[in-house]
Amino acid sequence: MTTVAAMEILIRLKVKPAVSRKLIVPVTIRYDQLHVLIQLAFGWTNSHIYQFQPFQQRDLEYTSYIDDMAMWGVTQIRADQGYAYPDLQKERVVYTYDFGEDWEHVITLKRTLTFEELKEIQLPSCTWSRGENCAEDGQPAEMAQPFDKDELNDNLKLWSRAGEQLIRGDDQGLLPDYFG
Repeated sequence: MTTVAAMEILIRLKVKPAVSRKLIVPVTIRYDQLHVLIQLAFGWTNSHIYQFQPFQQRDLEYTSYIDDMAMWGVTQIRADQGYAYPDLQKERVVYTYDFGEDWEHVITLKRTLTFEELKEIQLPSCTWSRGENCAEDGQPAEMAQPFDKDELNDNLKLWSRAGEQLIRGDDQGLLPDYFG
C-alpha cells in the first residue's frame, strides 16, 4: 500500500494579468499553516483576516476570526482546526484575503506524492510560478516586489523548521522589522 505524503496544489489569484503558484505541501497541512505559505508565495504582508471555503460549500468557512455576527447558516471553523487535503480531494477551495479588497485565490489539487516521490523534493516548496508578487492596501501595481522562486523556496525551508513560531503572533513573523 502506498501512503500519500504530500500534495501539489495550484493557487491562482483571480486577477489579470494572471498570478499563480504551484506548491508542494504535506497532506497534513492545516488551513492556518497554508495561509502562511500563501502569504509568503504571493508577497502578501499578513495584515488582514482571511478565510478558506470549499468551492461548492459556501455554508462552511475556515477562518482566522470567528465572527459572532456571521451570516445565518454559515458554519465557521477556526483555521487551526481544519485540514486542507480532505476538502481538496473533493473540490477546489477558495482562499480570500483582505475582506476590503477581497483577494480571491482558487486552490486546486493537481497531484499527490508518496514518501518515495518526495526523496529529492523540499517540503514545502514552490515548483512553478506565473506573475509577480502582489501590491497590497491600494498600492500601485508597480510597488509590488518581483517574484523570486529561489528566495521563496529559501523562506519555505525556514518555515518548515520554524513550525508553530511562524503561525503565532500578530504578524506571524512575516512583516519586516522596521524598528529593529
